[in-house]
Order: sequence, then C-alpha cells, then structure tokens
Amino acid sequence: MPPERHQRTEIAPELVQGYAATFIARFDRYPIQKADGSYLAVKRPLHMSLVEGHLKGLVTIGAYALNDKSQASWICLDADQPERWQQLINLSKTLEHDAIPSYLEQSRPERGGHLWLFMPAPLSGKDARRFGKQLLASMKVEDVELYPKQDELRTGPGSLVRLPLGIHQLTKRRYPFIRADGTPLAPTIREQIALLTEPNRVPEKFVRQVLKRAPKAEPTFPTKPFKANKKNVIVGSTPSERIKNRISVHDFVTQYVELDTRGMGLCPFHDDHVISFGVNQDGNYWNCFAGCGGGSVIDFWMRWRKLKGQDDRFTATITELAKMLL
Repeated sequence: MPPERHQRTEIAPELVQGYAATFIARFDRYPIQKADGSYLAVKRPLHMSLVEGHLKGLVTIGAYALNDKSQASWICLDADQPERWQQLINLSKTLEHDAIPSYLEQSRPERGGHLWLFMPAPLSGKDARRFGKQLLASMKVEDVELYPKQDELRTGPGSLVRLPLGIHQLTKRRYPFIRADGTPLAPTIREQIALLTEPNRVPEKFVRQVLKRAPKAEPTFPTKPFKANKKNVIVGSTPSERIKNRISVHDFVTQYVELDTRGMGLCPFHDDHVISFGVNQDGNYWNCFAGCGGGSVIDFWMRWRKLKGQDDRFTATITELAKMLL
C-alpha cells in the first residue's frame, strides 16, 4: 500500500479515543509538528478533537514517551537509514517467530521507519530503556534510536515520537504500518487505526526474561551529592581555576545529562526535543545550540542552580563547587 495522502474522512469517536489510549502518555500538554519537521511544545491540555484532527491530516502532533510519573507504555525503535531499517524488519521477524508481537511503521522511504512494542503494563522509564537496550543487544541491532530516551523526567516532558498515521509536515504524506513482508497491516488507514486501539502486547513473561538478562541501569542523575576523585593534583592560583582543572566538563556533565557517544544529549535548561546540547571534549566546554549558552563546569553549575531555584550567582556557585570538587 503506498503512503496515503490527506484524507478528511470521519472517524468514529471510539476509534479516536482507543488510538489515543494506545499511544499518548499524557494529556496535560502536547508537541505539535511544524512545517520544517521540528516540534513546538504546547503547554495546554490535549483534547480528542486535536487527536482526530491529526488522524484526518489537519494537524500533526507528537507522542511523549513517558507519562508524568516517568512510566512508559511502549518502546519505539527508530531507524534513519535503509540498512538499519532492515535490521528492525529482521528483529520484527525474529520476534514474530517467538510469538512476540511488534509493529513496523514506515517512515520516509529514504530514512527507514519505527518498530513499536507495547508493554503489558506501564514500566518505569528506567526499565523500559533496559528492556529496549537488552533486546537490541541480544538481536545485535546497532545504531538505532530508542524511545524513551530518558530513564526519568527531570526537566521538561522528555523525548517524543511523531504520532503515527498522521501527515508528516515535511513530506506532506502519511505512512502506514506494515508487516515484515512489506504488506500493509490492514488495507486502509481507518482499519489500521481500529487494530491499534487494542494492539497485541508483549507478554509479561517475555518482559521479565529480558529484564532479568539486562544490566542494572546506571543513574543518569546522582542519587547523592556528587563527589570528585580528589587524587589528582590541584592546579591553579584561584578557586575557579582549581575547579576547572579538577574535572573535565564531560565527566562532570555526564553526572546530570545523558550523553550519547558523540557527547550530545537533550538540553536540561529548556524544553528540548531535538538534542541540542553537546560537550566538546577537545575544547573542554559545553554548549546548547538552541540558545541556552555554554562554557565551563562553573557556567554549567550556575545554570543548574538557577534551574533548581537556587542562588546562581558566581560566588555562591564557586563556593558549592569547591565543597564538591576540592
């Protein structure tokens, strides 16, 4: 079935509600997709009329991966390249062979698509990510994105995925769910919506088995005040110099922000959905490309204290860092 274009047909309210219950984790806010494919966070309640509008192609919204309790009802694997998309198709086939349900959603043909797995009951973000990482590792699938991207919400609503079966604002096309052999999940988008109001969920036994094999999650955020390794020689004539020389920006920031292998992550200082935060290890500085600033360990901690409603002035920040690091 080719990707469907704009169809402004009526959709039964019970289908809209069932579809929303499957994919949408929270209704107190929602992301809306702009013409360039990026998202704008809307801090207003999400109503069923907007979900219906999404399915009719009148507007495109996203789905946050975690609810306000940092729980996930699904995981989504995102492949941006044809070879990675084939890996997800192969993964789906392997799961199907073991009677584990999964759902393949096409994306832009040149980029790949998504593989969705629906949990039998909400998992903590931490366990959802452990499950997803272990599943990928056991099937030797590499270089795909895993949603949710956070173990726990600390700032903002976290990662999001474009809500399926709507119009992609960049291509102006609608992409269906397919089976592993490439045939459509159902002949029409309406019928696909109906199937997804009550998706087949991963058996609880399988979830337990995967989590039993998965490594314990390392906390993204410290569970107690951060303490530096003080065996290094202190260099510098001022407290600020000694602090900067005590620990690299990367080592300090990774205690508070989850970074990928490139040193990139979601910025903790604004409602980030597109990974706009990065650490340059060679230059030993951090930067937010969306306008939150950047700089040294001290600059990061000043912003962090401000975020937490604490005194973010230079002297107060230096005093606390000195206690933590020197």
